[in-house]
Amino acid sequence: MSGWSSYEGQLCCAICGDAILPPTPEPSASLKWQTEAVLLSDPDQEFEQLERHYRGGKKRDAPRLDPHVGHGIRKDRAQVIGGDRLRILPAEKEDTEGGQDREHEVRANNSYIYEVNDQWAVTPYHIATHGACLEVAEDVMHRSPHDIVVRDLRTLWKVLRMRFEVDDSYYMSTVTGAVSRPQRVQLPHGYYMPFRSSRLASGDPSIEQNATDSSGGDHERWEASYPLFVPDLTSAILENLGTLPPVMAAIPESLAFQRQFLALPPEMRDHVCSFLVSRNGMRSTCNGRLPQWVWRDVLLIGQCLPFLPEIDVSVVEDFCSQWEEQHPGKEPNWEFLVRRLSQEDWSIWDAESSSLKVPNGLRNRRRIWQLVEEMYVGDLVSVQRATHHGTDHVAVPRYWDRAGELMYPVIRVNVGSEGTR
Repeated sequence: MSGWSSYEGQLCCAICGDAILPPTPEPSASLKWQTEAVLLSDPDQEFEQLERHYRGGKKRDAPRLDPHVGHGIRKDRAQVIGGDRLRILPAEKEDTEGGQDREHEVRANNSYIYEVNDQWAVTPYHIATHGACLEVAEDVMHRSPHDIVVRDLRTLWKVLRMRFEVDDSYYMSTVTGAVSRPQRVQLPHGYYMPFRSSRLASGDPSIEQNATDSSGGDHERWEASYPLFVPDLTSAILENLGTLPPVMAAIPESLAFQRQFLALPPEMRDHVCSFLVSRNGMRSTCNGRLPQWVWRDVLLIGQCLPFLPEIDVSVVEDFCSQWEEQHPGKEPNWEFLVRRLSQEDWSIWDAESSSLKVPNGLRNRRRIWQLVEEMYVGDLVSVQRATHHGTDHVAVPRYWDRAGELMYPVIRVNVGSEGTR
C-alpha cells in the first residue's frame, strides 16, 4: 500500500485517499479530474452544536440536545492554491446545492476563527474531495443493493467528519514539535492502493506523463484513473471471455435445475436471479445451474454489478455474433465472467495481482465504490494506533452511532477500543 509519507504535505481526497492537485496551465487529460475539487460543509454546523453543548463529551450531565438541522450538506467547487488552502469557485447556474456565489479562499479539513466586518466568526469545516469521487459516492448511495450505512450526503459528512475528529485528536495528543498537520486520514487498508514509491504514489506529473495508458498496465497509477467515463468499457470487459476457461458440461442435477428454471414465468426467473446479489460477491466456482444467456443478461441488467451500469447492449450483440462465427458450437463463459466481476476480494481487482483485465478507470471506480460501501460513522474509533511511550489514550466523543443516529448520553471513547474514558 502507498505509505503515509508518500502524501506528506499534500491535500488528499477524503473519499479516495489520493492527492487533490493544484491546476496547471496545460493539465494532461489524465490528471485534469484530480484538480477539480468539491468542498463539503454543513451550514447548520451540527457537529459544532453538539461539541459546544456536550463540551466534547466531557459534560456528562448535559441534557439531551437535538440539534437544529434545516439545510443539506453544501457542495462547493474549488481549486487547490497550495497546502490545505483552496479557492472556492463561483457556483454554476445549474448548481442546486447552494454553492458560494463568489470566489474566496478557505482552508480544508479545518475550522478556524476569522474577522469579517469587524466581527469574529468561525468558518465551516470544509472537507475536501475530488468532484468525481463524490459523484461515485452519490451513485453508491442510490444504487448499491447492499445493506450499507451511507445513503445520503449528511451521513457521508458524519463519517468523514468523525474520521477527521479521530485523526486530529490523535495528532494533537501525540505529535511534538513543529510538524505539519496531515491532510490525509490514515485507514487500515490504505484505501486499497498498491504500494508505490514515494514519487509515483504522490502523483508526480512527470511520471504520469510517461505512464502506459493501457487498461492493464502495471506501471500506470490505475488508482488515479478517471472513474466516471471509461472509454471502450464494454469491449474491454468482453475481451476477458476469450481467455476464460471454457464452459464445462453441465451435470444432470444442473440440467434438471435449468429445466425447472426455464419453466418459470419471466418475473419469477428475475426474482430467482435477484438472489445472486451478494455483498461479498459470488464464488468463482461455476455450477452450470443457469444457462449462459441468463448470466449474459445478469451482466446487462447490472443488478449484481451496480458499479457497472453502462454495458452497451449493441456491443454485446456484435460480440455474440462474432463469437458464433469464430467458435461454432461453443458458448462464452458468461457465468465465470460475472462471478469474477462480482467479487469483493481486492486481489481480483488489484491490477498488480489480478488476471482480470479491466480498464483502469473501472478499477478505480470499483475501489471507490468499495470504500463507500464499507463506511460507517465512527469507523476509525476502534482502530488501534501506535502512541509514544507514556502518552495517554486518545479519546473522542461519540455523538452518533454507526448509522449516524444521535446517541445519548454522549460519552468519550478511547481510540483503539470501544471503552469509555
